[in-house]
Amino acid sequence: MKMLKIVHWLGCFMLLCGSTVYLLTDWSLELQGMLLIATSIGLGLVFMSPYPVVLVIEWMKRQQELN
Repeated sequence: MKMLKIVHWLGCFMLLCGSTVYLLTDWSLELQGMLLIATSIGLGLVFMSPYPVVLVIEWMKRQQELN
């Protein structure tokens, strides 16, 4: 669980960095910049995705134990 939380925050950071580079620099006009931006945004979203699912599964298990 702790590892998923770290990976989630790493994904948030990667998404933020990729979006910042895209919006505030001219790197998005070059091929290497496009690759860097697309990779950081894509990997950031992939890294962020498992953590909320695990939170929901744990919440459902706790609800089931209470009943």
